[in-house]
Amino acid sequence: MKEKMFTLLAVCALLIFGAISAVAQDAPAAQDQSAAAPAAAPKAAKHHAMAAAASEELSGTLTTVDADKKLVVVNGSNGVPYDFTVSGATKITVGGSKAKLADLSGATSKQATVKFMAEKKRGNMARSIEITQ
Repeated sequence: MKEKMFTLLAVCALLIFGAISAVAQDAPAAQDQSAAAPAAAPKAAKHHAMAAAASEELSGTLTTVDADKKLVVVNGSNGVPYDFTVSGATKITVGGSKAKLADLSGATSKQATVKFMAEKKRGNMARSIEITQ
């Protein structure tokens, strides 16, 4: 009977030791996942805050329109030329009416207001271009 009791205790000890080892191996993985989740959330929030703050506006004189390159150049009030990339999402108006990029070629030397996003990779992306007559 003593031998059966000793064997039973040895088996229970091995089972407990195995269970403790399994839990200990899973614990660091759970900690890694919980540590990774908070790090991702602030990065996304920071990106969103930067995107909202990066929207800018420039007023000046429209000097160049290149429809093939989807490029518009506006000289700021300080005389410095600024390049803007135009996309399909860019809202363009001339005298309050909706227009296309090609329509701007006849509007050079006129007053322009460009709302844009400054991006590292793509440069100044025009969100809207308004030509006043």
